[in-house]
Amino acid sequence: MDTKQIEKMTDEEYFALKAISASQIKQFDKGAYWFWKTSPFNDNRPKEEKSDALVFGKLCHCLLLEPEEVKERFAIADFGKTRRNKKYDDAVLANPGKEVVSEEEVDRARGMISQIKNHKLASAILDGATAEMPYVWTDEETGLPCKCKIDAIKRTKAGLVVIDYKTSSSIPDLLRYAQKSQYAIQAEFYKEAVRQKYKEEPVEFAFVIQSNKEGEEDIICVANVELETQEVARSIMKSHMSLIKTKLDMWNQKHDENIWAAYPEREFIKYSNYYLTMGES
Repeated sequence: MDTKQIEKMTDEEYFALKAISASQIKQFDKGAYWFWKTSPFNDNRPKEEKSDALVFGKLCHCLLLEPEEVKERFAIADFGKTRRNKKYDDAVLANPGKEVVSEEEVDRARGMISQIKNHKLASAILDGATAEMPYVWTDEETGLPCKCKIDAIKRTKAGLVVIDYKTSSSIPDLLRYAQKSQYAIQAEFYKEAVRQKYKEEPVEFAFVIQSNKEGEEDIICVANVELETQEVARSIMKSHMSLIKTKLDMWNQKHDENIWAAYPEREFIKYSNYYLTMGES
């Protein structure tokens, strides 16, 4: 696939592309079952429903990074408090190729983005950045096709800065328990995409994280992954890629569903150390 084809890919074409994404590697971190459940390599994966959170996230990203595209990508309609009704379905049919959002969602998203722009550090990081096209490449070690969509990138005097915008209900938990979100793995995967395209190492990867709790949207954090965590995350990413390659090869040869089972081997029910100690007393 050449650069022009990649640039013209729709969201539907991108998500259907049989390639490894950062979210797929993060799913594999939970287990092979979770990887396969949503994998584009799985022709029988359940169809993903458009949740309010997913559509709202897209709206916020577009308002922040590509505001000139909002009218092209979104249509405003009054469909009530849920997307699971006929009014919403009718609005989708009346606006083919667009995401349907409510006036309330647009107002809230605009309010959130205004908070980002008022945040000194976040606005400075985003200043001069441009939204990027999808990246598609082949992993050199495994030969697996890979893909990603980087939120924004900019060139500074020091080099390339890569930026990812996130919303969260608990920023302290994201910072304290990095293994839960595995944003560190995502950062390493995106940095690999940049290396492949630009043939240079990014000088910085920054997460701009905003609280999505109502009334707390002014809580904004710019975060970098610390060095040791970067190194471990890259090692985990490579290990997961290797295991994914092995399992995909096994699947292509045998089509054995047990390859993707949540619990392929016998497990043991075990007391915690606290209870084990109680039994010894």
